[in-house]
Amino acid sequence: MTAGADEGLARLGDTVDRYISERGWQYIDVAGRAGISDETLSKIRKGIRVRPSTYRRLERALGWAPNAADDVQAGGEPALVEVEEQRPATDEPLDPQAEAVLAILAGLPPRVREQVRQRLGDQLPPEARRPA
Repeated sequence: MTAGADEGLARLGDTVDRYISERGWQYIDVAGRAGISDETLSKIRKGIRVRPSTYRRLERALGWAPNAADDVQAGGEPALVEVEEQRPATDEPLDPQAEAVLAILAGLPPRVREQVRQRLGDQLPPEARRPA
């Protein structure tokens, strides 16, 4: 492994750690959303290489665009999944709370997203109740 690869993995680990902390999320919850163990998330945060598919799962859990982990390793910032894709076709702006719920739901695997919708039902904003 080259020094550049080590630096990229360390940069990714720092970015993931900072991103999770800034949002006040729990590491165990992020790992669960990604479908990875908390040990695997810990490896990523420490800059230890994992399988490419693991990075893709983490990207979805964080709400990052596909291949954002590669961009971070190369020195960039993670691109986020567009929340606009989840909006209903209307000119009415979304309530900030509904916007946040949609962003969180977008980062979940489809099966988990549907389970959340079923369990929370009427507690979700109307925009978030529609299946994708």
